[in-house]
This record gives sequence, C-alpha cells and structure tokens, in this order.
Amino acid sequence: MKLKKLFTLPIIITCIVFAVLSFFAYNIVFFNFSTDASGYTMTTAVNTQDENIQQESIQAASTGLSFTYDNNQIILNTANNQDAANVKVYALSINGVTEMTPQNMAVMNPDYLGSFIATLPEQTTDIDGDGMSKTVYAAAKTDMAFTQGYQPTAPTFDHELFPLEIIFTDRTTISVLFNGEPLANQTLTLTSQRSGANQVTTNAEGAIEGLSLLDIRNGIAVTYVEDDGNAYVMSYQVEDNTLLSTRYLSALTPFFIIIALSIIGILLCLWLRKRVVEKDPVMGRFSDERMGLGPMGTMKSQRKFGFMAIRWIIMIVSFFTLIYGGKLLGQWYSNIAIPIFACPINQDQLIASSCYTLAHLNLLVSMNWQEIAIFFGSLLISLVVLGRFICGFLCPMGLIQDITHESRQGLKIEGLSLTEKLYSRLKPIKWTMLLLFLGLCFVGVNFCDICPAITVSPAFAGFKVSVYLSGFFMIVVIIGSFFKRRFFCNICPLGYLMGLGHKISLFRIKKDCQACTECGACYEACPMGIKTIYTEREKNDVTTADCIMCGECIDKCPENKALAMSFCGVKFYQASRKTFMSGHKKTEKKLKRLIKKRDKNESDQ
Repeated sequence: MKLKKLFTLPIIITCIVFAVLSFFAYNIVFFNFSTDASGYTMTTAVNTQDENIQQESIQAASTGLSFTYDNNQIILNTANNQDAANVKVYALSINGVTEMTPQNMAVMNPDYLGSFIATLPEQTTDIDGDGMSKTVYAAAKTDMAFTQGYQPTAPTFDHELFPLEIIFTDRTTISVLFNGEPLANQTLTLTSQRSGANQVTTNAEGAIEGLSLLDIRNGIAVTYVEDDGNAYVMSYQVEDNTLLSTRYLSALTPFFIIIALSIIGILLCLWLRKRVVEKDPVMGRFSDERMGLGPMGTMKSQRKFGFMAIRWIIMIVSFFTLIYGGKLLGQWYSNIAIPIFACPINQDQLIASSCYTLAHLNLLVSMNWQEIAIFFGSLLISLVVLGRFICGFLCPMGLIQDITHESRQGLKIEGLSLTEKLYSRLKPIKWTMLLLFLGLCFVGVNFCDICPAITVSPAFAGFKVSVYLSGFFMIVVIIGSFFKRRFFCNICPLGYLMGLGHKISLFRIKKDCQACTECGACYEACPMGIKTIYTEREKNDVTTADCIMCGECIDKCPENKALAMSFCGVKFYQASRKTFMSGHKKTEKKLKRLIKKRDKNESDQ
C-alpha cells in the first residue's frame, strides 16, 4: 500500500461520513457547553457602595439592584437586607415568564432561555437630588452570553411585570421599551461604570446611539422619569467574558481537547507510516518537503526580514483583531462584512462575516432590499479589492494551519508527497464541502454545526458554545494541515467562492515567461498545488481561482522578476535571485558539513 493512499483515502472517507452525519449534527456532541441556564446557579448578595464600583454608579440612580457574574454563578446584588427579602426574580423560559424560588435558583431549569429580571416594590425617594420625592420603581435585568446570537430575537419580558425594559440587539444596540413599545425620542439618564451618569436621548426606534460596547459589557442603568413624577430605573448586565479568567479558560476546554486528540491522531499516523516503511524500505528514504532547488531544498532557508515576515505579522494582527477587536475597541462594525471564517458566534469580533449569510441563503427572503444590497455590495467590494488575499493574510483558520505546518517542519517530520494525484483527490472533497455550505440550509440543517471555525473564534474570545460535529472536523483539519500545508484551504467552500471572482480582483500574480526556466520550484512551494504557474508560457497573468496570494511561489523562485505580486497593476513583491541565494547561504554551509560528516562516517566503516 502506497504512503499517499494511506493518508488520502481516509480523508475522502471522512468527508463522505461528514456529509451523511451533518444531517444529525445536533445529536453528535463532541464537547457540549449548554446553550441554556443549566449548570449555573443564582444567589443574592448585599453590597455597599464602597465594595463595588458598579454598585456605586447604580446607587447614584437609587436602584441598588444589579446582576453580576462570577464564573457560572449569577449574583443578584441588593443595597440592603430589606431589598434582598423583598426582591422578586423572574426567568424567561420556553413556557413564558417563570417566577424563581430559592430552589430553582440553586438548580437552574434547562428550560430557561438565559434572560432574568429582578424587581423591587415601589419606593418613595428623592432620586435626582432636587428636593422632591418621587415614586421609584427599580428593576435589574441580565442576558447570558448565548442569548445574543448572530441575528438574535431580543429577549423581552411582559411589560406588565415591569414597564421599563432594556434590550440588547444585534450585539451592538441598546434599546429601551416602555409598556412594550419603543421609548422613542425621550431624554433618559444613562449611568455606566466607565462614564458615570449622562443625559441621553433615544432615537425614533428607542435606541441609544453611540454607546460603547465597553460600557454595555461593564454594566449600565437607565432612568426614565414620567411627567407625573413616577421614575423607572433598570440596571442591565450582559454576561461578559473576562480574558484569562477561570471562565475564559473553561471556554477554551473544547479547543484544548481538540489539540490533544489531534496530537494523538498525528502520532497514530506516524506510527502507521512507520509500519509501512518497515514493510517497504523504499518508502523510508528521507524526503522532507522541499523548500527550494537542488540538494539544499531539504533544508529550510534562513531569510532576513521581508515580505513573508510581514505576512506573518499581518496574519497574527488579523487573528487578534477579528477575535478581540470589539472587546478591545468597544465597537462592532456590523455593516462591514468580509467573506472570511470569523465565526459570528463570537460577540466580541470587530466586523461581521459573510460566511453566515452565504451558508444560510434562505435568510435572504427575510431581509429587506437594502440589507440584501448592502450584503452583496460588500461581498463584491471584498472580491474586487482583496479576493483570496483574505485567505493568505487575514483568515484565522489560515494562521492555525500555518502554525501547524511550521510545527511539523520544526520537528523535521516528513509531510505528504505533494503530487497531482493528491490534489485531484482533494477536488471531490472541495465540491462536497461547497454543496454542504450552500445547500444544508434548504433542508433545515445548519452548516455551522460542522464548520471547524466554530471551535476557534468563539472559544478564543471566551464564549461557551456546543461544537457538535465541528469538533471532529477540526481534528481532521489540524491533522491534515500537519502533513499537508493549508489542507483546509484546498477544500474550503468559502475560499472557492471567493476564487470565482479572481478575474476581477485587484491582487494579481504576474509572470515573466521569458525569465522563467520552468524549474518547478513555484509549483513545489505552492500549498494549493497550482501547476499552471510554471507551465504557462504565453500569458503574463497566472492568477487562478485557487491562488490564496500567500507569495510562497515568489519567495521560492530563483529567477529575477520571473514572478511578482501586484495590486492595481503595481508590482510590490518580485522574485529575486539575490534574495533567494542569500537565504540559502547558511543552509548550504550546514549541508556541506552534513555531507562531509556522512563521507567521514562511510570512510570509517
């Protein structure tokens, strides 16, 4: 049995299995983080102004009532013991609004939808310091993290329970309802931990504009005073994900398990290969993935800071920006969407992702024409301006695959033999993935349940999610990427859809056919197996649908200006013989020492 069959056949079989099992993804749980309130507990605590900064800001609004989180414990903070005895807590459940008791607070009902509200009896107090007492109605509300999906339905309670209510929609917008209707064009007092108390005015939809996500994450309170003197105060806290906390590390648990199982899978593959080598000594020859030309190619070149280093910097910055940008900058730009696997379950990413809508085309019928125009307009702009440059420089999945590949090279482990037959066997998998990506939504199945990206972005941002079948798929991606660089990019459905617009993209790969010697170094270096890049002898534009603009072909080309990358027709990165040779000087010296040592050992024998 040949080595390449040993690896490619299981990959094809695995893909077929995924295609079948995707229809039952909800029942295939790799690691389950509940998307309900089970596993959480709720307690009541009495806090003073000096003990809690957030309580101090809310005390200024005369509520003394708020929710906070401590890992999997929800804490209802009250100003005094009397409030703690009189407070009533309600949960939003699949059966409607349920009043909570000490019993069901200690053991959360799985029917709870993750939204809770606490109310106090009316009080008479001088809320604004004008010397006049007002009747004050105080309440607190909290929404757990999983209630804020990509396009969530805002969790709302019955307005007869408490007239004033804060709702958090689309992960960006705070709106205020009064008696079940938007509180439009009204002046309110907004109190936040970060900014203190300020007068704000709602818009025609009842939304408070210009509010930072950092204010929302840290807790806010809204005070509305009616003309008759009645005052309504509600504090609001969404479940936050503090980086490097115990809760954050627990959210990473699925990813740690995936890494551990991937390592086991890699070791198993290496053991199987060793068994094959023992039976067929010809397979045991040393054939590390070639990085350049000639005998030096078995060694990794030593390059100075240049284009490839810049690409790594951009990938790392993009990874952290896409995952943590909203948390760090306090803004989420929902109107900006690029076709990239940056999972929308992550509520702290900086921009939106086109992948969700493309994988849920049935949602288009529920969107108005302006939203449809914005979606396709932003998609077209992304294809023209960036194209598959996104894959090579911006995609978080690309960085993970490159790190996996570099780990194998650092360990000096032989990868897969990159042949045309290998790439031909990956094509059916790519078409299958594309079919699943575009078609599952029409049969009532969610592609997100098998998408490996769901185990990356949300987990790294600290969001607890159920990974289902996608956890298994991520293991296959990591193992495949270890032995074959950018394995997932070769079968990525979103990447292929972007590649269809390669003829209009402003990023291009140019070739000087006269300078090319057809050495094949570019083909060997290309992680996508694009053969035409060195066989083309007439056209100077060799950009294809599969090209991810990683620049590896240019980096490994030994001929001056034979290959170049351009933007808007301007070449900004070209092949250089001097750069190529300088990168291999240390490698050449090391190789000579190894050859000399080998010859000496042979002579001694």
